[in-house]
Amino acid sequence: MQRRADVRTGASACKLVLMQLVIFDLDGTLTQTTSVDAECYVRALADEAGIERINTRWSDYVHVTDSGITEQIFLEHRGRAPTPDELARLQRRFVTLLEAAFTQLPGSFTPMAGAAHALQRLQREPDWAVAIATGSWRASAMLKLRLAGIDIAGVPAAFADDAVARQAIVQTALARSRAVHGAEHFDRVVCVGDAVWDIRTATAIGAAFVGVRADGRDAVLRNKGATHVFRDFTDFGTFREALEQAHVPNARGV
Repeated sequence: MQRRADVRTGASACKLVLMQLVIFDLDGTLTQTTSVDAECYVRALADEAGIERINTRWSDYVHVTDSGITEQIFLEHRGRAPTPDELARLQRRFVTLLEAAFTQLPGSFTPMAGAAHALQRLQREPDWAVAIATGSWRASAMLKLRLAGIDIAGVPAAFADDAVARQAIVQTALARSRAVHGAEHFDRVVCVGDAVWDIRTATAIGAAFVGVRADGRDAVLRNKGATHVFRDFTDFGTFREALEQAHVPNARGV
């Protein structure tokens, strides 16, 4: 069982506490950027690759990540995967469009209520560690976080640049967290996300799951096995309790 030593000034002995990890998704979870992200991605794809009228029902894609969606779209429309140069140009255009969208509609980059506070509180907890795992590319993810006013300095993170599959991205964030905290393993891992594919990922890696749905449509996640779903993070105490109580989602129907 992995424990962290909590050495306090004046204490005669070290207090050992459990090491637990919370892995947060980004769009729709920490930031309310799902719509602007989708709009700018579709436009960037049309501008740089000339590919239009794509399927924007993201759950239809094999891998719901920027890298996975882009690869599948290129295979379907071009009969091949995108080249490194095409990916680089697409990402640059995507970021440029996000920056322009912020100038025109800054309200499109609002943080989920209480998200920044929840991250800060958890980072101060002696028995919890925090990580980010998102299907967004690093450049666009870091921009959205910055524009939403959420600081993740020092927080282990993984992005769509690291892998195509969401499960592999989460496992990368987990490995980086172990390295940062010097932990061979974590006694408990909880994924926090807003979509069905987040539940599938949690189930696949054997992690507990806590849902976030700003639209109040709890059933979207509860029907797939989520036991705790919040609109936001404003009630940190209740959210903190949910991290302790949540279970690995029932794989049936996920």
